[in-house]
Amino acid sequence: MSAKWRRVQQWDKEHLTGAMTPVRLVLHALSSIWLAVILLTLVSLYAVFASVPIGMLAQIPSYAVYALALLAVLGVIAGLPALALRKALGKLGAVARFALPVVLFVGLSFAAWGVWTRLVWPALHYDPANQTGLRFFADFALQYEAITLRRLPGLEMTELEFYSWWPLRIVLILFCLNMLIATVRRIEFTFKNLGVLTVHTGIITIALGSIFYQRFKQEGDTILLAAQPGQAAGEPGPPQSSFYDHIDVVLYTAQLMGPTGQRRFEQRPIPGLPRYNDYNLGAKLDPEMPTLRGLLGRDTAPPESFGPLDIPIDDGGEIYVDPKINLRVIGYSDYADRHEDFARARPAPGVEPSPLRIVDLHARDVPGLDYDEGEPAFRFALLPRIPAQRVRTNAVIGVEYTAGMDEARWSSLGAELPAGLRQALIVELLSDSGDVERRVALPATVGAPSTIAGYTLTVRELHPQPPFPIITEGYANATSSVAVVDIETPEGERFGRWIYHRFPELNQDIAGTAADGRPNRASSDESRLRVWYADASVLNVYFDEREGGGVRAIVRSPEGVRTIEVVGDAGVADVVPGIDLVIAERWEHAEPVQRVVPTPEPDQDRELVGGHDRAFVAVEVTHDDFPGFRRVVWVGFNKYMGVVPGDTQDVALPDGTSLSIAFGRQQRQFPSFRVSMVDFEMIAYDHRGAPRDYQSIVRVEPRIGPLGGGVRFEPFDHRVKLNSPLRAPFHWSEDETVLLNTLRRLSAGLNPTQFKLSQAGWDQQGWNETQALADQGLLERPAAQFTILHVGNNPGIHVIALGGILMSVGIPWAFYVKPWLVRRERDRIKQQLAAQSSSQTEPKPKRAPDLAEAQA
Repeated sequence: MSAKWRRVQQWDKEHLTGAMTPVRLVLHALSSIWLAVILLTLVSLYAVFASVPIGMLAQIPSYAVYALALLAVLGVIAGLPALALRKALGKLGAVARFALPVVLFVGLSFAAWGVWTRLVWPALHYDPANQTGLRFFADFALQYEAITLRRLPGLEMTELEFYSWWPLRIVLILFCLNMLIATVRRIEFTFKNLGVLTVHTGIITIALGSIFYQRFKQEGDTILLAAQPGQAAGEPGPPQSSFYDHIDVVLYTAQLMGPTGQRRFEQRPIPGLPRYNDYNLGAKLDPEMPTLRGLLGRDTAPPESFGPLDIPIDDGGEIYVDPKINLRVIGYSDYADRHEDFARARPAPGVEPSPLRIVDLHARDVPGLDYDEGEPAFRFALLPRIPAQRVRTNAVIGVEYTAGMDEARWSSLGAELPAGLRQALIVELLSDSGDVERRVALPATVGAPSTIAGYTLTVRELHPQPPFPIITEGYANATSSVAVVDIETPEGERFGRWIYHRFPELNQDIAGTAADGRPNRASSDESRLRVWYADASVLNVYFDEREGGGVRAIVRSPEGVRTIEVVGDAGVADVVPGIDLVIAERWEHAEPVQRVVPTPEPDQDRELVGGHDRAFVAVEVTHDDFPGFRRVVWVGFNKYMGVVPGDTQDVALPDGTSLSIAFGRQQRQFPSFRVSMVDFEMIAYDHRGAPRDYQSIVRVEPRIGPLGGGVRFEPFDHRVKLNSPLRAPFHWSEDETVLLNTLRRLSAGLNPTQFKLSQAGWDQQGWNETQALADQGLLERPAAQFTILHVGNNPGIHVIALGGILMSVGIPWAFYVKPWLVRRERDRIKQQLAAQSSSQTEPKPKRAPDLAEAQA
């Protein structure tokens, strides 16, 4: 206990009494060394819980029991006999009393180890397969063997969020107070204590810098696009004035039109959104609402998940979404795929109904077909108004259900084909008024030309499936057999026509190629010549529902074609002998709904876990003016909202408008600048080897506000390399003095709006593709369509560095300089004391008598 601490305690007892007693107690607590030890222990435990799986921590009691059991076996078999021998050798010398028990202990230790491995450990060892042995919290430890505390439900934080959480911040603030008060009240402010004072100051500086760093730290990235077609050479791509936060996510919502006439998305934060666990995966419009999967017998219980979420989403403070629309997040899946389903519902006002029909296939005495008597062998779910959903096929039959089919197509489907013909072209010559003047069925034989009225038609290819996926809106993922036909007109014009059996409205004419090498595609010109593709390679049944509810059907098989008028829901009997088709269900309106299916853990990319990259949120939409209105949509994560196309869900509202919802990362604005991509280059280890470096030339320019605000500076270009980031808005300027640049650099180190942009990703696929073209001489050089820059700030990092410097200076002083100063002072005091002691014990010299005394 230092003399200063004794004086301070005495002063406290004399002056901090009565009503000031609580102040004295608080000061004494904050002056305690034990409090500092406790707080540092809490910080260490906090770090352990942040990085060590709790399943491993739960095994500590079990391993403690294992260790105690091992010590007990060792003590009983080896320790007790060794102690007994030591007592029995009491009359011998010290060497024998020490050596003989040690030899006995070592020898018996091998026996103890044998007993442990053969008898004790097999009984204690836990076998998870048979659940035998000793393991406390076995199920818990197994379930969370790779999960840290921050990933548990109720916390669900990233590592940065966990270290920025308020409990650690409070502990660090208390530790700073403890160090400051203990230093002032316990340590003398003398020259020799300069090392201890410097170390304490460094510790406090590091703690305060860490608090500042945690509070203002930001991480994210931004994607910069290359110059768009039509821009002049050397011009940068579109400027980017914001970046995407790595942690915070938002709902993007849009309803009303912005000033430009386009929908404008606003950002709405989602507070407390999970990131590691699933919640309410069964969220849907209405739990009691029948769904298509349930109707088909495929509906299963939703995957295991935690209870529903209830996160209200506040409005974004803008005017682009009706404030009467309420949004709430009620479900979340951290890593999943979305599957579409349909639910039976009433259409919203102003929304055209989308009917659904179920056609059952019943079989009677059909060998080789597995079915129960009276139950349908197959069920076909068809949505007549959605092209991609109006067709269902299997290996033996195709069923198509339309509403109000065009009479021209109906007539072509019912056209007779020559006997035994499985594929044919129905060719129609049209008059100037559009009437069919002539119709001919030609065999669709690859390579065999056919001529009619001067037109020559040659089938080039026949495909049972589209050779390229159909991407037309409403037709995506639809399937149809396709005939590719070369046509030569009487005038000598030649072109190719793609003819879709199921979707003639998608037919295209291809003539020549454009300047960029792509074929010239256009909708088929059927003003004079119309060609249909009739496919009878499998049994096909076409239902068409006419206005008023009447249904007609065409059955086409290799044996022929017949047209039937369907009465009620009877369907078509004897499509072929023993096979009936029955219209089993009619829904007035089928509402698209989504459900999510979690991805099994072995199939997950661990780098994407916890980052929302494969996440979905269930958003509930209600409206104050329509109490009965409620819609639930699952929205997938869009990593670069507004730059890269992603998942956007539209909800039809009862007032006739619609609401667009997207889920993505929060966009944060750069404080006073914007960046754009001027050029990109990948440098390989050799001519075509692995990337050695990739670098972007980025233009930085000021982002001046409408009223003239912002930091003004001259635009400049910077080459961003893997080890050469861009720092902005401050950058070292050759036009300024070294002193001014240094001062601005130091102030930028404390400024949370000073960012560092470093190379993080690039368009590797586009670069490789253009590299191949450049190797062929078709392009001057390879190019990338985008580059990705990591964005981060380091607020207060220099404060933390300063604390480290103070500690590095103070520790040597405390361990080497202070002891030397103490020794020097001690030696000086000893010399002074020795000098005083010698002066007191030395005899006084005799004085010689003077002349008067001698005369006397």
